Amino acid sequence: MGSDKLDDVDKGILYLIQQNARTSTTAEIAEKLGVSSSTVGNRIQKLEERGVISGYHLTVDYEKVGLDQHLLAIGTVPYERRETLSEQILEASGVVSVRELLTNKQNVAIELVGYSRKYIESAIDELNDIGVAIERIEMMKRERTQPFDDFGKQYTNEEDTG
Repeated sequence: MGSDKLDDVDKGILYLIQQNARTSTTAEIAEKLGVSSSTVGNRIQKLEERGVISGYHLTVDYEKVGLDQHLLAIGTVPYERRETLSEQILEASGVVSVRELLTNKQNVAIELVGYSRKYIESAIDELNDIGVAIERIEMMKRERTQPFDDFGKQYTNEEDTG
């Protein structure tokens, strides 16, 4: 297997972990893929070492914990400083994610959460001080995600219930 290519077992592992990383065991994944649990454990370790799996992220319903301000701020940072500034942006109050975009203007998307408008305004001031020119702010309602189409159920022996 080439270092950049994923085989069907890798794709099945990625699909199943994205479905439920919190409670999926290597034994359960192995059963669904028709391989041993040690194979799954070894494959996950190799995917982590290669940086294919870079973390396991928690999804929080911010509104349920009183963080009623959930915003997406689109901003511009100097292109040559984007990577360095992204690290600083992540350290700012209320920031939960940063996406670097391949454009000259509006090249960062920053997800912010806070308890109040005043908190968010303070966070935006902090972003401005870092060097982010906020271009647009959108109120977020809900985000839905799913595994990439190519990491699908076809690589497992699960029954299609859809």
